[in-house]
Amino acid sequence: MRGTLRELRDEQGIDHTLQNLLRALTLNLELRARYRVFEFEAAQDGHPATAQLFRDLWDVESEQIAALMSGLHERLGGLPALGTTPGA
Repeated sequence: MRGTLRELRDEQGIDHTLQNLLRALTLNLELRARYRVFEFEAAQDGHPATAQLFRDLWDVESEQIAALMSGLHERLGGLPALGTTPGA
């Protein structure tokens, strides 16, 4: 079974491609979470067009996260589970 994103990121011996996928996914998840707050604050400040912009960006970010998850899943398909020895 795979560990958390942090465990995968900190695992020694992973290549730059996997590290980049993990970093991109982490950043996108953090940004998507913030867009909801930004949307709420823009609406509270009386800027409905800006609130809609943040809502739209949240949707786009969700698509990017799905694409990154797909790429990560594909990339991890060839790696042994954390804590196991290859070929064991």
